[in-house]
Amino acid sequence: MQQQVLKSSLMRVRAMIKRTLAFAAGVAVIAASAFLLPNFNLTVGDAPKAPKLSVEALDLQLICPGGAINSGGANGTTVGNFGHIGAAAISGSNGADTKVTFANLSNFNGINDLLIGQRNVAGVFSWQSASGSKVVAQSGSQEQGSNMLNGAQLQKVASARMNGLLATACQAPSPEHWLVGGSAATGRETLLILANPSTVAITVSLEVFAEGGQVSAAGLSGISIAANSQTIVPLSSLIPETKTFAIHVVSSSGAVASWLQQRTVRGLLYAGADYVAPATTFAKSLVIPGVLIRGSADAAALIAANADYSDLKPVLRVFNPSDSKTTFTAQLNGATATTFGTVVHDSVLPHSVQDFEITGLANGDYSAFISADQNITASIRLVRTDKAKKPNTDFTWLQAAETFTGSRTFTVPATGISKLTIANPSTKTASVSVNGVAYSIAANSMVVLKADNSKSINIVSNDVAVGANLVVDVDGQVANIALVNYKNLGSEVRVRVR
Repeated sequence: MQQQVLKSSLMRVRAMIKRTLAFAAGVAVIAASAFLLPNFNLTVGDAPKAPKLSVEALDLQLICPGGAINSGGANGTTVGNFGHIGAAAISGSNGADTKVTFANLSNFNGINDLLIGQRNVAGVFSWQSASGSKVVAQSGSQEQGSNMLNGAQLQKVASARMNGLLATACQAPSPEHWLVGGSAATGRETLLILANPSTVAITVSLEVFAEGGQVSAAGLSGISIAANSQTIVPLSSLIPETKTFAIHVVSSSGAVASWLQQRTVRGLLYAGADYVAPATTFAKSLVIPGVLIRGSADAAALIAANADYSDLKPVLRVFNPSDSKTTFTAQLNGATATTFGTVVHDSVLPHSVQDFEITGLANGDYSAFISADQNITASIRLVRTDKAKKPNTDFTWLQAAETFTGSRTFTVPATGISKLTIANPSTKTASVSVNGVAYSIAANSMVVLKADNSKSINIVSNDVAVGANLVVDVDGQVANIALVNYKNLGSEVRVRVR
């Protein structure tokens, strides 16, 4: 019995010693931390109140691809040789109390361009860039978006190895992108443009999905992009003869900007080129505004005469990222009562991409309203055909729109005929203003407006989410610019020390 009592007493003594040592160590840590941490007045029994710290938004940075990419050198036969064709016209606008700087990426095929200009006054700006470029807005604002900075580029190319109208919105770099469009079939060259505006090198991997599911191929991982540089990846070398695909671009070490550049070659005729911009929306309900059909009779005649013109038919591309098959319905509605639409109803296998021809559309203005039983994304290949011209065809890929309420701003290119389509995918009527002019848009309907060149356009929808797209026509060639609200957010955080 005495032994048990003694043993119990020893255990209590040991426990007391451990608690004492732990307390002493804690006091030492607190004392040492006093040199490193802010001063807090703590009272025993009171819970310390977490202080608020204001975190400002980083400068908003938009990257533009710059001049169109020419592959293969002067004669088109030098593998791995890339250069720029001409210069792209970059336009945009910045809000009040902002400073905009313009700079070229410094490391692209030996091109070393320094900072060439900056703008301190709010309003519309324009800039010619031959190489990949970046646009930076600086402001003390806690929230940045298209009202503060927006930018896009447009370039008409007529050269010995490319002919077409190329346009795209400048984009904010991100750790990942989805690109849904393009083709690597014979006569259809698609280049992946990767831009790294940061001061350190990054590594990018690609996931490619086609009609049969995910594609396994060498060279899809470990793509290195040096600091402040562009890298060009020819997809024909990775996924040769793949006609229908979606590409997932993932950076493991930083943000990247990405586009697909596609050009069409019919024999010896270079007949169409454009960019594929990143998809911004995965959802069960999508809208693709701006399906403006022109030259349908000329397209039908060319298709009947030559099978190589079969891609002049408008095509809906649907990507299903889920683990099960999805069923969808795409309703293409006309902008007027005399413009009859059509319906595409079908299914897509898991992790697969599939193209669906859109038939029966006469010349006119349409938008696509898509519903599915799984989250999907989609794009539409829009074509232009004029038999009287050479080259007589062009195309552009329209992405599912980023729907919004509130205010969005964009700038119309200085050249061409630009049509703004605002589509309402909801079940309610949308009240929208465009530069202060009010429009009422019925459910599953749209308004198509001619946009003035070089003007800044502000769209406001306060109650119903709408989507918008700008389609540009220059001499019968076509391109589009998505209206995307890239922004960085400032905030307040609470810090609690325990």
